[in-house]
Amino acid sequence: MISTTDLEQLMAASIQDIRAEPAFFRALLDANVFVHTPKVEPPGRCQFVMFRSPDNGQYVIPVFTDRAKADWAARDNVRVLEVNGRELFRLARGAALMLNPNDARCTLYPEEIERLLRDGTVASVQKWKFENGGEEQIYKLESPPRALVKALRKALPEVRSVEIAYIAGIRWPKENQPDSLLIVLGGDDKVAERSVRAVATALYEQTDKSGRPVDVVHFDNRRARPAWIEELGLEPIYRRRSRKAVPVLKGYN
Repeated sequence: MISTTDLEQLMAASIQDIRAEPAFFRALLDANVFVHTPKVEPPGRCQFVMFRSPDNGQYVIPVFTDRAKADWAARDNVRVLEVNGRELFRLARGAALMLNPNDARCTLYPEEIERLLRDGTVASVQKWKFENGGEEQIYKLESPPRALVKALRKALPEVRSVEIAYIAGIRWPKENQPDSLLIVLGGDDKVAERSVRAVATALYEQTDKSGRPVDVVHFDNRRARPAWIEELGLEPIYRRRSRKAVPVLKGYN
């Protein structure tokens, strides 16, 4: 079993360097963590206390890597329960978990939890502020990568908040920085982060094999599409229609 001290050290390393994240998440499966439960629970049932995330208002289960952090947050209003990480993830399937919400918080969405339980890993995601017209240059690809198109068509029907998707390229100003692939998702802005992370999780193996960095951006599909989509003449590689996902581009079957 992973000790609290070792887990905290791995977590600190992952905050400093994203390349250390896989080791932390693998350790999280074998470590004991702490959650809140009501002081009075129905017989034979285990209930976890949830709260609204300050990031997007969605309900999450707070999870603490240290007993002292859990006790401080409980403030004698709820019970603190110690549980194995793997067991917690299994019990809380379908819910989102927020690690250490009062300091360097990290949210794990259901798709990521399933991947962690299955493969012992989570796709690494770094946030960046996207503004077309900045140092990077977005351009239209002559032909979107077939493997990536197929992977998106397979993944996106399960990400129900995404209505439409495009693929473009990004050229960076640094000479030694390779071009990136850009996945553009249009959907419900309220769950934009979950949508992006769900796609990143689904494409983890595919993007890892492509040899090219992949970035994902999201726009609110209820509003006008970003002007650069039309300016570049991008065609959607996926569009959701009613209950059935309908692919748009041909020739990738």
